This record gives sequence, structure tokens and C-alpha cells, in this order.
Amino acid sequence: MPVVASTNILVPNLTLVVEVVVFLGVLWILARYVYPPLDRAITQRQQRIAQSIHDAEQLKADVEAGREEAQQALREARRQAQAILDQAQKLGEDLREELRTRGRQDQEALLARARAELEQERRRAVDELRRQVADLTVAAATRVLGKELDAATHQRLVQDALAEVDWRA
Repeated sequence: MPVVASTNILVPNLTLVVEVVVFLGVLWILARYVYPPLDRAITQRQQRIAQSIHDAEQLKADVEAGREEAQQALREARRQAQAILDQAQKLGEDLREELRTRGRQDQEALLARARAELEQERRRAVDELRRQVADLTVAAATRVLGKELDAATHQRLVQDALAEVDWRA
């Protein structure tokens, strides 16, 4: 009788055993030689992606920090500029007030000098006038008396004449 293959699935035959052994061998070869490099490649790719995401987040944080730092520097520059303007305005006011004060002091000093010079000129004029009055008095006394006076009498007459003159200058 010829060998007829059985059509029943539950009956094991030799091809099934060979197929199972070949399948397990292929699985072993795949697990041993194909899967580890593939797993390494996938793991490296995941690490590169994670690193890229981390780098991008770090770069974003750095850009945000740089932006905040630039804004802070701009605010500080504006504050310093305002402080410089305020200081310049204050210095201008102080200088203006100092110039006013110095002008007043110079004016007062000039007036005081002018008053002193006037007072000195007035004294010189009064002294000159006294001398002239004394000389005129002596000349008048000489004419009235008709004789020349000695030095002591001359001095006494000058003093008496000066004492009689009211000097309210």
C-alpha cells in the first residue's frame, strides 16, 4: 500500500517536526545575531533623540535667560541714563545757584569797595578842605592882625578854627 499522508492535523508527521526545529533555529539566530544590534541601534537612536530634546530645551532656556538678561541690562541702562540725567540737572541747578551766589558776592564786594573808595575820597576831600580852611583862617588872621604869627600861635589858631567848623560830611 502506498504511503498516504495523513490529513489529520493532530497526527504529527516529520515535516512538522522539521518546520518547528527550523523555526526555533531561525528564532535563535535572530535572537543571537540580529536582535542585539537592532536593539543597540534603537537604543542609541532613542538616546540621541532624548539628548536632542534635552539640548533643545537647554537652548530654549539659555535663549530665555539671555532675553531676560538683555531686558534686565536694558532696564539697568535706562535707570543709569535717568540717574545721569537727574544728576546733570541737579549739577546744573547747583551751578546756576552757585553762579547767582557768586554774582551777589561779587556785586556786594564791588559795592563795598566802591563805598570804601568813596569814603576814602570823602576823607581826603574833608582833610584837604580842612587844610584850605586852616590856611585861609591863618591868612585872614594875619591880615586882620597885620603881622606874621609864630608857629605855636599859628597852630593854636588852626585848631580853634577847625573846632568851630561843623564837619557833618
